[in-house]
Amino acid sequence: MSILQTLLFSLFLLLNPVFWCVGADYETVIYKGQKLSILRDSLTQAPLIIRGIESNLLEIKNFSKLSRKEITHTGPLLVNKYKSLLQIEPDQLKLKGAEKISDTWYVSYWQTFRDVIIYESSLGFSIDSRGDIKSLGALLYPHVQAPVTSKVGHEEALKIGQSEIKDFKKLKCILLAESVLIYPVKKKSSIDYYRVYAFNFFPQEALHPASVVGGWAVFIDTQTGKKVLYEELLKPLGCCIPEDWAPPKPEEMKPKW
Repeated sequence: MSILQTLLFSLFLLLNPVFWCVGADYETVIYKGQKLSILRDSLTQAPLIIRGIESNLLEIKNFSKLSRKEITHTGPLLVNKYKSLLQIEPDQLKLKGAEKISDTWYVSYWQTFRDVIIYESSLGFSIDSRGDIKSLGALLYPHVQAPVTSKVGHEEALKIGQSEIKDFKKLKCILLAESVLIYPVKKKSSIDYYRVYAFNFFPQEALHPASVVGGWAVFIDTQTGKKVLYEELLKPLGCCIPEDWAPPKPEEMKPKW
């Protein structure tokens, strides 16, 4: 998911008792004297979008003089300011990306649980040329309860993952990315959290510039060794490849998380 796509999502967690009124989809909330507009996730009731009404969420001083590294610190600052509303800690953020387009910075983060990334979680915002953050968007999870250790070993899980790919050896499949993740599965009225080994496999021919062959994402439960996700992946680099294209190194391929 790109940074710009991340900005379509919106923020995190359960709300302290505050004064609010319900609109069509948004709530108007008075939080520490500041009027905010909030859109919530229907299952978790976590805010998906938070916007300042007649005020900014954050105003960064001397913004034009800040380095990229200093700009990436704005996420923890923002979470700290709205911590009792968001109910997450600043140290739960892990930087996903920060890039400048024209005079605007786009910054995004993953949410973590015990330093492990939560699959497809995000918190993103833009900072304008004046250093103002007017809104933020996120897909985050309140009160995560997940295993903190793995019962199934990595090599065992890898073999299980490989066995899920039909003709794995014949296709000369390559493991291009792997990680340990927290994988949330939404049910009707609850969420199950799995600690998983996430594997991204691609057949060798997918690295050829003329190939449109995709790959597979396989998530293996670290507690039981069972498959909890299997899905096809599109070719990471798409179909428009320059003539001087060279096969990417594994670490250059964008993983599925």
